[in-house]
Amino acid sequence: MKQRIFITTLAIVIVLGAAVLGIYIGTRGNSNYREVVEGIVIRKDDRTIYTPTLITSYDEYLAFLEDYDIHELVFLTAGDLNTYDYIIDFINYDDTLEFTNDIGVEVTDTAINLTYYVNKEISESDEILMCFIPIDNGVLGNFIMGDREFIVE
Repeated sequence: MKQRIFITTLAIVIVLGAAVLGIYIGTRGNSNYREVVEGIVIRKDDRTIYTPTLITSYDEYLAFLEDYDIHELVFLTAGDLNTYDYIIDFINYDDTLEFTNDIGVEVTDTAINLTYYVNKEISESDEILMCFIPIDNGVLGNFIMGDREFIVE
């Protein structure tokens, strides 16, 4: 009887241990992306073209995340997109990069110019930061990315 209880207990411990290990491995974080204060950091893929995009609805936002295989991460809500449209820009990123001021947005007749205020020079990296830059709803008609400037402060 004691041997049967021991074997049953041991089997339960092994099954629960395997389940916990499986959950840990499955949820320890997708190494392809992570959320930071400034946006979403993704691993650079040489086959992917990172083109700045204008998102004007929650459905566009969800489709955009799906394109980058990060659809389960919710960085913006539907309420965010009721108030603002979002320019999504891509810049090289490493963990020591910090934004020292808000991103400057200049809307001209021909393009959108962005000014990033950062703590260091932007250099090549294995990671890309998706910056979500709010802009008032309906301000932009045709979205054309112009200049991107980095000011080190």
